[in-house]
Amino acid sequence: MALIPLSLLLLLACFSTSSSSSPYADNCGSVVPESEATSLFVDSDSSFLISNGYFSGGGGGGGLFRSPRASNSSSFRYFYFRAKNLHKTRSPGVLRVEGTLVLRDVQPTVLYNMTSHRRGPPRNSTLQTEATFDFTGFWSESTGKLCMVGHEIFYRPSGDPLRLSAVLKLNYPNTSDISTSLVTGTIESLGPQQIDPISLVAYAQNKYDYTMIPQANHSCSSLPVEEESLSFGPTSVCSHLLQYMTGRTFQLDDASGCTGSNCGTLNRSFGFSARFLFFDTIQCSENRRLHLYIGFSNSSSYLSYDIPMVPEKSMVGEGYWDHDKNRLCLIACHILGGSSQTSPSVGDCSIGLSLWFPTVMTLRRRDVVGHMWSNKKKSDTGYFDMVSFHRSGGRMVTIPGLTYNYTRMDFVSSSCKVRNGSTQSSEERYPDGRSSGDMQFSFEAEDAGGRRGWGHGNVFSIGDLVSGDDFYVTTSVTGSLAAAADLVEKKQSVWNVSYAMSYRMYSASGEVNEWFDIAAEGIYDAGSGTLCMKGCRSPSLPTKIQTAIDCEILIKIQFPPLNSKTEKRINGIINSSRSKQDSVYFDPIKLSSRHMYAAEITDASWRMDVEIVMVTISLTVSCICIGLQTFHAKKNRDALPSMSTTMFGVLTLGYVILPMLNFEALFPNHSQDGTLRLRSGGWLDVHEAIVRILALVALLLSLRLRRMAWSARSSEENKGYRVAEWTTLKLCLPFYFAGALLTWLISSRHQSEFSRQRHGSRWEDLVPYAGLVLDGFLLPQIVLNACRNSKEKKILTPFFYVGITITRALPHLYDAYRSRSYAPRIDSSYIYASPDGDFYSLVWDVIVPCQGLLFAAAIYLQQRFGGGCLLPQRFRKLVEYEAVPVVAL
Repeated sequence: MALIPLSLLLLLACFSTSSSSSPYADNCGSVVPESEATSLFVDSDSSFLISNGYFSGGGGGGGLFRSPRASNSSSFRYFYFRAKNLHKTRSPGVLRVEGTLVLRDVQPTVLYNMTSHRRGPPRNSTLQTEATFDFTGFWSESTGKLCMVGHEIFYRPSGDPLRLSAVLKLNYPNTSDISTSLVTGTIESLGPQQIDPISLVAYAQNKYDYTMIPQANHSCSSLPVEEESLSFGPTSVCSHLLQYMTGRTFQLDDASGCTGSNCGTLNRSFGFSARFLFFDTIQCSENRRLHLYIGFSNSSSYLSYDIPMVPEKSMVGEGYWDHDKNRLCLIACHILGGSSQTSPSVGDCSIGLSLWFPTVMTLRRRDVVGHMWSNKKKSDTGYFDMVSFHRSGGRMVTIPGLTYNYTRMDFVSSSCKVRNGSTQSSEERYPDGRSSGDMQFSFEAEDAGGRRGWGHGNVFSIGDLVSGDDFYVTTSVTGSLAAAADLVEKKQSVWNVSYAMSYRMYSASGEVNEWFDIAAEGIYDAGSGTLCMKGCRSPSLPTKIQTAIDCEILIKIQFPPLNSKTEKRINGIINSSRSKQDSVYFDPIKLSSRHMYAAEITDASWRMDVEIVMVTISLTVSCICIGLQTFHAKKNRDALPSMSTTMFGVLTLGYVILPMLNFEALFPNHSQDGTLRLRSGGWLDVHEAIVRILALVALLLSLRLRRMAWSARSSEENKGYRVAEWTTLKLCLPFYFAGALLTWLISSRHQSEFSRQRHGSRWEDLVPYAGLVLDGFLLPQIVLNACRNSKEKKILTPFFYVGITITRALPHLYDAYRSRSYAPRIDSSYIYASPDGDFYSLVWDVIVPCQGLLFAAAIYLQQRFGGGCLLPQRFRKLVEYEAVPVVAL
């Protein structure tokens, strides 16, 4: 009998042991033992922060991600980790960590906006697969090991959910140096859903010990100072380096597609070909030291994305800013391994880099420049000769102290004809060359093959002054506006100018297949508005034709006159000066663009502010008028059955269709009017919310009136009103349908290609027609009064039918004034009297107010002399006969 209690105790002990088991203890107990957390929190803002990490794996039968797309070099995988809560535990040096890890498989694409409501510039898009894990675990300070378990619900592209539990193991030391600056780890799935293990590697963002500064100094000491470079104060070095290095790509000169020994040796040394490099995860200290990682790529097409640290195509480095020679000196180490067999590790630290900011810009040198070289002997494996690089793409933010030196003006002079400042016509005026804002532009591009694209042209310098980000030239010597003021006083008509241009060409499916940057310099003739330049074109995307910089390019641009009475358009062409047999020759590319000058932008911005107020007042008045009619109906309930429910239905539909469904047109948010939105100070967004609220109020009031009129006819004694309303609807509907059909046919026949692309479908062409129906909202009431030969004198209050008529007529009167007082119309800047919400032209601006006045007068006469007063005598008698009530015997 004594054996029974003993066996029970053994069973209870086994049950207790099995119940104490947990996923963490089973998978992480041997890495970092679990410990009880205390209530003491640890700052998690800068702890366990990982960004732009790279991962591989995750495939398998139920895999999270597709296999890597080797054919698409622009696709990449990255992850980031954020610690949400950190707790101290009862074990010294052990922290309890709660965090989120996000895995993303991204394929960036750039699509040309050909089918949206308005055609505009390209939009960035991504084909992205994402998995987010919530992990909880422990980290040991002594070993630098972090082990966590968690779960995630992942939705496959097919929509099927995949519930996954996993364990995360990371090597995350408390402090790191260049040799231990990599964070590595794995994710392994738990439970029934199995995926292949995921390998993680990232650059450490924790405490850092600088150990290679002497080597960086020794490597740079043999590099002579080639040119004068900009100097920065001790407190501004980090801010300038972070601003001009982070998120920017640098093009390796002659590093791809050439046959010289430099690029060939460089590619053999790295084991891969590279045309661009970038710096990321830059950590800069107050003593002008910094550490970072350096990545290589064959494409700069995803500048706006966080580029991950792909191990086999990256280096880690550290260095300092040499205050005496005004340059950045770095020593870099290759990252080795990263395959499925070996974990990534820091290898040979034999790469030297130097980067500086030249004070003089040229056609071939527009921005930050640098050198990269090997510190090995020529006989050693992996040696390569010095390679130069420069920042590619876009316009650099101006730093005080920059000047521009024109080096190819001989070519420009022989290829461009200058009128020596004489104007084409005494009546035509063009930008005088002193304002870079008037001379920068966006453009559409089209080549001989029918491919289309989008690009930008930004002024880089005017004269020897480098242009700033504002609209007017800034000095490059003192950092003040003194030189710019002297420039304004000059009366010259011919200017030396330089530009930074970039454009993308798209395939028929709308995907980008070429992306070029052009540095150009030449002559601008303010007398004729012509710009003629020599350019150097470099591809930011690999192409089958061009792999190096091509400087045999001629660019001609014609600006429109400032005082043009027609729509202002910039026209131009980009020509290759090479023979057609040359491998880098390209067909001429035509440029065109609608253009707004600075004064026009100011006028349009002011006009938009006025229109914001006008449209708000208009809707407010509409709400007041409908509210007064509601109050009038409550006081005169006998008149409710005589109010046309069809009329209130037209009002209701109008306030639904126009304000609620067409706000994309009323409040555009694309690049071609981004300047106008910027100058509005965000008031457009506030106004949009206000208008939506007012439109909703008007809609609800209209519905309230319609329900009151409908309810008043519910009794049997008001059956005649229902019959008359049905007759009214049958008489009005043919007019509405005929008008809609006519509008549709006319628009489909005469609509331009741009309008078709802008509206996207023919059904949207009926939106302006809805406004036209709303203009004639009184028609059903007039017909109803005539059908019944009504004698009521208080059906509609004058505040209602006159007030609404005025709010519908005023936009057309304003449009007539606007067309004469402002520059040629730019639809995207119209807030009040927007052509997307109604018909606006000289004819309609006369018809609509006259029609509204005629309908309002008809209501007045009917309520004074009877509903049939507008009918001929014989029809009036017929209506009176039909209106006699039949008394049942």
